[in-house]
Amino acid sequence: MRERRQVPRYQLGLPAMLHPSGEMVGTKVIVEVISVQGCTLEGVEGLDSGRKCELYISWRGAEIGVEAQVVSKAATGKVGLKFLTIDKDIRKRLTDLCDTLRTESLSSPLERETDKSLADSAAERQPTLAAKPPATAPSAPARGRERRRVPRYVSELRAHLLDPATGETSRVRLVTLSVLGGCLEGSELPSAGQYYAVSIVWEGKPLCMSAEVVWNSKGKQVGLRFAPLDTETENLLRRICSNLRIQPMAPLPPEPR
Repeated sequence: MRERRQVPRYQLGLPAMLHPSGEMVGTKVIVEVISVQGCTLEGVEGLDSGRKCELYISWRGAEIGVEAQVVSKAATGKVGLKFLTIDKDIRKRLTDLCDTLRTESLSSPLERETDKSLADSAAERQPTLAAKPPATAPSAPARGRERRRVPRYVSELRAHLLDPATGETSRVRLVTLSVLGGCLEGSELPSAGQYYAVSIVWEGKPLCMSAEVVWNSKGKQVGLRFAPLDTETENLLRRICSNLRIQPMAPLPPEPR
């Protein structure tokens, strides 16, 4: 007799990034179905049952980042994930996502997995889900462990920090980097609340981003939150991140969320 599901599942068909534990580069996958407790992925290779990972789903201009564990694997390449510890904020985003799928009648709860084309599903549904921008990030670092909105990457990149008011530049080092911001180290670091431009060169291509200093850790490190990026800059930044080593979810120095 088939066991009744504890929570409803919904067809999604959105692309996501999967970062298996211990691996440096993530893999693009499709989240076929989802619930507040787990999901089914399409297009996964090399993941065995019991393997832990991090999954990042883009929704409403932000990222839903969850720690998960592989609980099932099919010969067709589909993988079932069980979400592990989920904080209040991420649970709310997952609940909102599932509520959106239900109320907008994008799909109904599944009693079995479907073989419908996931590419068509993603093309039809993604515009409907993009509804509102993410909430404004806090200007001060949060206390305790907080779920990341996007993956962070370990970086040793050299960069220049430009003060637009004076035109002065200083050499700094990017300790961590993400598509939303980064953490810098240097001899002369600005105070929180100031706006600067940070520039780096990657494989001969210059990259310059406007940013707000959102925290200063006693002059040893500063956290930056990038201003909205144009498409070309964002694509190059994502390419840089994909070549860096992902930083595992753990208690970390505060950074832009």
